[in-house]
Amino acid sequence: MPAFALESYEHIKNVKILKALPGNIILVNRGIEDGLSRNDHIKFSNEASGFNSRAICLKSKAETSYWRLYRLPDAAAFSKDYVYTIHGISDREIPYPQDKLRDVEQQLKDDEKKPIVGKDPFKVRRDLPEKLSERDLLEAVGPEKRRLQIEQVLDQDRLERDMEDFRFSVYASPFTRQSINQAESLRYGFRGGNVASKYRVLTQFEQQQTKLKDPVTKESISTRGTQGQLQFVIHKLNDHISSLSLVNYNSQKFSALGTPKHHYQVGPIGFTYHIYDSKTWEYIDLSYIPLYDVRYTDMVNTDRNGRSDGVTTEKESGLRHGIRFAMKSQINERVSFENLLWVKPYQKLANWGLETDNLNLVNDMKLIFNISGNFFMDYNLIYQRDKLWKKLSNLPENNTINSLNMRYDFDL
Repeated sequence: MPAFALESYEHIKNVKILKALPGNIILVNRGIEDGLSRNDHIKFSNEASGFNSRAICLKSKAETSYWRLYRLPDAAAFSKDYVYTIHGISDREIPYPQDKLRDVEQQLKDDEKKPIVGKDPFKVRRDLPEKLSERDLLEAVGPEKRRLQIEQVLDQDRLERDMEDFRFSVYASPFTRQSINQAESLRYGFRGGNVASKYRVLTQFEQQQTKLKDPVTKESISTRGTQGQLQFVIHKLNDHISSLSLVNYNSQKFSALGTPKHHYQVGPIGFTYHIYDSKTWEYIDLSYIPLYDVRYTDMVNTDRNGRSDGVTTEKESGLRHGIRFAMKSQINERVSFENLLWVKPYQKLANWGLETDNLNLVNDMKLIFNISGNFFMDYNLIYQRDKLWKKLSNLPENNTINSLNMRYDFDL
């Protein structure tokens, strides 16, 4: 998912001070491409002195940004000779006098000397070619232009830098209730991803377990759901489009039957259109990705008398059209809202017919509360609709999961 500013408790390494300006303003070698934007609030640290200053971003360019230092306990520990790490911190920690810096556009007096213009400013310098041909004035087109675009998208140095810092979240739900079997369950898992603005890897694994015991028959029934996901995103191929690659895994086991026993969805390439973003709305996105869909389902065999005669596993494969609508909003400093809607109609590969009764629909809504530091509590409401539950296993085709998740974020 896209991010357009440094989040609280994220950090960026290998930051250097390029220039010091009057008024405790510095220029550093990190900018918009690293996820930094105007009004971001950070603190600097290095290995020699630890945390040694706080600052507010006054202006951000593609590869550089200007910061106003407002808390500097040890001025001697702040030098161009050091390499720093910057850490995002919450807006609520900005003192009142400095908070007013965010209300107005700052005029920066850069002390960089402008080149001296001679008597004839239009005179061609001797380090330029004596003559320019028509070919020299043409833009790159055809294969040459495509080669330049590919080099820009697949930037090896940028990829290696974006893969340096990873953040993980572990969570567990002390309360989970789902409508399909009226059961309270245990739910736990982890999420992980790199802190980057160009190349992003997102992973998720989750398991939900339930065990019931009939008070009359004393029969025990257990259910287990497992989900996994891997995403790779190349952010901002242009101003509004990002790429999306996706692998999904899903397994739902009800007592002895798996429906699905295993379910794989693989999408090598898709696209995300960024509809809107602002300081309040982190993103509103619409995505499409074709998914190769393989599903294994346990089927109960019956004899001529209608009695159970063992279980067999059936395989079905085809194409799903994955359509995703996603949004996230920062309600206030501690509360945010996130909603993710997936609609996946199924298409058979044999006749390319679209099956309206084989539609995966999942809506995942979260209210996220930052309790303290890296500790969060999420209220999660998930609605699922899968007609194959009814068709293949005689289960309800709708399921609603309510849960409270306790989550802790940490850097790897």
